Amino acid sequence: MIYTIEKANLVATQLKKFTTGYAHHVVGQYANIDFWLEEVITAQRTIDAYRYRFNDMRDAQKEWVEKHDTQVFSYCHICRGKCELIGDNPLPPSPPKRMSSAVLDTTRKELVNAMYYFLTRCYRMGLLNDIQLKQKCDRIGTSIDPSDLET
Repeated sequence: MIYTIEKANLVATQLKKFTTGYAHHVVGQYANIDFWLEEVITAQRTIDAYRYRFNDMRDAQKEWVEKHDTQVFSYCHICRGKCELIGDNPLPPSPPKRMSSAVLDTTRKELVNAMYYFLTRCYRMGLLNDIQLKQKCDRIGTSIDPSDLET
């Protein structure tokens, strides 16, 4: 799993814990609401910029392999080194594999949903008013479903 996805999933997992946790835990995490919002926003930006970072990485690796005529041998899982059974036929290294857009989109959606449900929990507990909830939801790019605000 790539760092971008791991970080977003870690943040989402933490937020989900706050959403279902004891009220006194929620209040404690609400005291750090700006930190958690920034974590979500940073993870969103990281996901959104993944394509550009991947392209830069792929291009740099391709250039290096071509410039240095880089060759790799098959890996032996038994001796944990160059495989002697296949022979001395090195090949250019395989290019990196890009994470699918579907995985990135799903991860981003789960991240936003986790923050949204934490915010609506805070709202139902009286920690946020209507205006504050809207402002925070706007920051993460999501709307508010009125049925989620019922206590």
